[in-house]
Amino acid sequence: MVNNDKRKAVRVPKRLEVKFHSTAENTAITNDLSENGLFITTSKGIDAGSPIDIKLHLPNSEALFIKGRVVRNLKAMQGVNNGAQIGMGIELINPPVDFINYIHSLLHS
Repeated sequence: MVNNDKRKAVRVPKRLEVKFHSTAENTAITNDLSENGLFITTSKGIDAGSPIDIKLHLPNSEALFIKGRVVRNLKAMQGVNNGAQIGMGIELINPPVDFINYIHSLLHS
């Protein structure tokens, strides 16, 4: 069986509040997380290739500030979604140790 998935790390389904800035500050929800990326469910996406600053709220923790790069922006097509998620795939740049530890705790629980 061929694996066509470009992801390098295991993704964990997890819904957490996240804030990011495009033309204004936006609040959204993550869909999944990995050590080097996350998917933000939002209709307020930023163009692929753009840098993004994220404020992520982990359970029982202060907010983490994470830098990333938008690798894909999946937009709704005039009311036709075809079951696909709407939002942005984010590649994280030097994620903080607290974030990595949180992902490890999810993978090993």
